[in-house]
Amino acid sequence: MNDLVPMTIEFRNGETEAMGMIEKVSYEIKGDDVIVTYTDGLAKGTAFRYTVTGPNTLRTDLGTLQRVK
Repeated sequence: MNDLVPMTIEFRNGETEAMGMIEKVSYEIKGDDVIVTYTDGLAKGTAFRYTVTGPNTLRTDLGTLQRVK
């Protein structure tokens, strides 16, 4: 992501990694949206919506993510 908050986010089964922090999450798919809910740590209970806008892109309120791998 290179917009408001430039960073790399890696989505894995049951967790995400960003800026060196690995956090446990759950995923829910609703149409073109992927809801990522943090299941532990400081962000526990916080959910973020990622909208699929193409085969390699997601949009969030913080900017657009593009697949790099």
